[in-house]
Amino acid sequence: MRLAIVGATPNHAKVTAGSDGCYDIASLANALAGRGHDVAVYTASPTSTAPTGDYQTVRLPTESGFDGHPDALMPLIGDLGRQLVDEWSHRPPDVVHCHGWAYGMASQLAANRRPVPTVQSFHGLGTLMRLPRDESGTLETQIKLQTLLAKNATTVAAACTDDLFELVRFGCPRSKISVVPTGISVDENSVGTARASRAGGDHEVVAVASGPARPERLAEVVRAVAVLPHTRLRIVDSGGVDQRDIPRILALAGNLGLGDRCRIAPVENDGELNEVLQSADVVVCPASYDAYGVVALQAMAGGTAVVAAATGGMRDAVIADVTGVLIPPANVDALRRALKSILDQPVLREGMGLAGRSRARSRYSWDRIAVDAEVTYHDAARRPSGAARTAMA
Repeated sequence: MRLAIVGATPNHAKVTAGSDGCYDIASLANALAGRGHDVAVYTASPTSTAPTGDYQTVRLPTESGFDGHPDALMPLIGDLGRQLVDEWSHRPPDVVHCHGWAYGMASQLAANRRPVPTVQSFHGLGTLMRLPRDESGTLETQIKLQTLLAKNATTVAAACTDDLFELVRFGCPRSKISVVPTGISVDENSVGTARASRAGGDHEVVAVASGPARPERLAEVVRAVAVLPHTRLRIVDSGGVDQRDIPRILALAGNLGLGDRCRIAPVENDGELNEVLQSADVVVCPASYDAYGVVALQAMAGGTAVVAAATGGMRDAVIADVTGVLIPPANVDALRRALKSILDQPVLREGMGLAGRSRARSRYSWDRIAVDAEVTYHDAARRPSGAARTAMA
């Protein structure tokens, strides 16, 4: 198939898990190209890295100073749509896969003029983010746009099962929704190397916060670890933690007696993050909502047991009591019990790590995700596009 993927490309010099809402479309494109598809990636993202696979990258023009954040594209959506029409007139795709609401709007505008089936992906649904409504109404606007995009797309690729059911609540027919999660790269030569070298001594728990309400979720981890003897806590700052919250978190740790057993670990890229995750006895993913559950997948790929909130992509990725433990969100007692159980049982802990690594490799490799995407694309290609449906109405 000739495929067009429209969206933001992640900056691979930074931490993937720290940039909420940025799906690694480059890895998806590479995997699809490896399966024989003719793939072009259309993006306005400024990037210093060239494509590493057999796919084409088309840069969409933006204003000078554009930082790559999709939200900043709102004033440019009309221009992006016209550019896509020009591109697709010369190189018409069989299916367009658009990522995020901004690129989705531009793609659907183009598809109205140059009819083509569209597959819409969202990197987090506004109704599940549980954020307070700000004065500008940003979240309400996002929800309205997501509802409209889901309605008009030929098919919708949900990030996780929770998102699928929420899209049905939007009014999107279940028959046009499939789940296409994120993928993960599994390093065959590295698993728990730092952990293996740390014989004896205290256990180490690593916490990585993603999604909304980071400070509250991290505070819950501090409270849970504070009552566990011989246990240290390392909180990863991958760029998603508000620097104003760090002193408060450390102060809470001090008040609870965790003190020098708690530290903040800044990481600059995925390599550093993976080293930290592999050094842990347990990785905690406490997010109230994380559509893709990237951190849980990264920990599993490194062979580390996971304790995660039973929401979003984490609920799909973690097999309860096999690759880790799923707990109710915002439940300190459940988190403490889960950590104590895993830390007190080294055989269970290692078994969960091995099972998690196997699951990450078999279910979440990019080759497997490309197969999921193919099924969605073929389904979209068999359906009338949004423009065609409008014409028939």
